[in-house]
Amino acid sequence: MSTGALKNTIKDTGKHPGDEQSAESGSYPSPLFAWLMLAALFVAYVISFVDRMIIGLLVEPMKADLQLTDTQISLLHGAAFAIFYTIAGIPLGRLLDRVSRTRVVAAGIVVWSLMTIACGLVSRYGHLFLTRVGVGAGEATLSPAAYSLISDSFPPRRLGLAMGIYSVASTMGAGLAFLLGAAVVSLVSQGEELVLPFFGSLRVWQAAFVIVGIPGLVIAPLFLLLRDPRPAATVEQPTVVPSISEVFRYCRGRAGLLLGAMFGVGCVNTCAYATLSWMPAFLGRGHGMSLTDAGYAVGVTVMIGGMVGYLGGGRLCDKLGGGPRVRLYFASVTAATGILFGVFPLLDNVTVALVLFTGAFAAMTAPTGAALTSLLQAMPSNMRATVSAVYVFVVNILGMTLGPTLTAVIGDSFFPQDDGIRYAIAIVTIGGFVGATLLFLMAARSIGRSSGTPV
Repeated sequence: MSTGALKNTIKDTGKHPGDEQSAESGSYPSPLFAWLMLAALFVAYVISFVDRMIIGLLVEPMKADLQLTDTQISLLHGAAFAIFYTIAGIPLGRLLDRVSRTRVVAAGIVVWSLMTIACGLVSRYGHLFLTRVGVGAGEATLSPAAYSLISDSFPPRRLGLAMGIYSVASTMGAGLAFLLGAAVVSLVSQGEELVLPFFGSLRVWQAAFVIVGIPGLVIAPLFLLLRDPRPAATVEQPTVVPSISEVFRYCRGRAGLLLGAMFGVGCVNTCAYATLSWMPAFLGRGHGMSLTDAGYAVGVTVMIGGMVGYLGGGRLCDKLGGGPRVRLYFASVTAATGILFGVFPLLDNVTVALVLFTGAFAAMTAPTGAALTSLLQAMPSNMRATVSAVYVFVVNILGMTLGPTLTAVIGDSFFPQDDGIRYAIAIVTIGGFVGATLLFLMAARSIGRSSGTPV
């Protein structure tokens, strides 16, 4: 079939290559199985974000006990975690396109959970750095597998909502990390230690790592009971998995879509990590809030904004038609709306600032699910994990490394006063939203020119 005929077929039927492959091998799994899969992935993602972000509110007690500098702490928060998480993600994506994705997820959960527990048992910086690398190694398996599993479990008319539900787990986990961290800080201020069974007496920050690491060991076996819903032909004939060069050729014809969507999400991810990393400091320095109160405030607003953005955005995209072009235009509009909310750090009224921050965080999360779903709809099933791994690499390299660091550099270089971080947050947030708006527009406009990409 020629490229033009393929494009016409896609337009007439509303299907994409991944759908056709699924149809040839039967159909999507039963709704019960699909929702069970999504529920298990949701819980795993919540746990992963708690384990990832808990360090954010343990900074002061860790610095005091281990005699660390701010630079050393920043490396634990970002670079140590991102090293394996981003670099190994692409090879893992290739592996996930060939083997049982549910088993790989189970192994990954065990690894990151054990490494999180180990973070609370070490007493040297070098060992702590390595355990954080281990956390990133385990978590690198989850999202590429989840994006691929969800795409093979839900038809296009439900894909936006399903992806939104999965994605909101990240904000639930981040919010819980701030809330739990705030409770830990409150305990530390009272000079208390915790005695845990099998672990003995631990400093409270150590106990926090141990406590949040245990739930993953409970959820991991569940994935051994869930079958991989990959289309049967792919499972039975692993040789049909395309080579890297074939994946590259396929993606090259959709370069505008892939680059625009991935880097657009990277821009909003930069906004998200910039605010998540520095909001407690901003509330303390700019508004005089205690670290405990700041933790509770950020935890609640992140949860609310994330649920509005991911769930509301995913559902609205499905209602609007659910095609990739519609989703990308929606992502562009929501990112543009975020520019208005991005002024929140400049306000003197802390209540109004937090309300606007909630709106800004919703504008950061809504485009993510829409753009990601547009990518998955354009990919055949046997390429989705690989493309998802590239997506995870791009958005996290920008978000994890650029967001927190760029904000700090701008603040230190141009706004050295006590509350100068507010101006740095505003610059990074508004700039990120502007970049995302333009990139999503580019991706949407490229779809009609992309080979075999559904409109």
